[in-house]
Amino acid sequence: MWALFAAAVFVGFLWYRQQVLEFIRGLWAELLALLNGLFGPKKLRAPDRPATETREPPRPFAAFRNPFLSGNAGRISPEQLVRYTFEALEAWAFERQAARRADETPLEFADALDDRFPALADDARQLARLYSQMLYARTKPTRECLPLLQRLWEEMSRTTRQYSAARAE
Repeated sequence: MWALFAAAVFVGFLWYRQQVLEFIRGLWAELLALLNGLFGPKKLRAPDRPATETREPPRPFAAFRNPFLSGNAGRISPEQLVRYTFEALEAWAFERQAARRADETPLEFADALDDRFPALADDARQLARLYSQMLYARTKPTRECLPLLQRLWEEMSRTTRQYSAARAE
């Protein structure tokens, strides 16, 4: 009886192994995110972050085209869109003297943006979580993340226009 049960489980795993492995990876990523939220670094950052610890300057934010305005959002995969949006967020933050440090994880970077840019803090944190899950848990985002990315692009573009107008005056 036990041998039959074990054989059925083994055949079921072979049949649905992709879905089972994807579920386990997602579960692991959520567990790590939960533990990081509970026991991870708190928001006790020094106000002045040394410039020597920042990464290499990214390309300018103006070089990134909003994929939702250009129509590319529907043509590229959610994984590519998350990666592209995160790179654009890094460039956007760099231009506002809030560059991601070399030793900073994506989630720590999003937390650092929280104090200075509260309008995009929640969306930036969700983007960092998606990006981290792609990098470390090898999970792929679904199209359900598109509204989040679109809101983030709109907020970055809006603040960039305001920043440019203020500098022109």
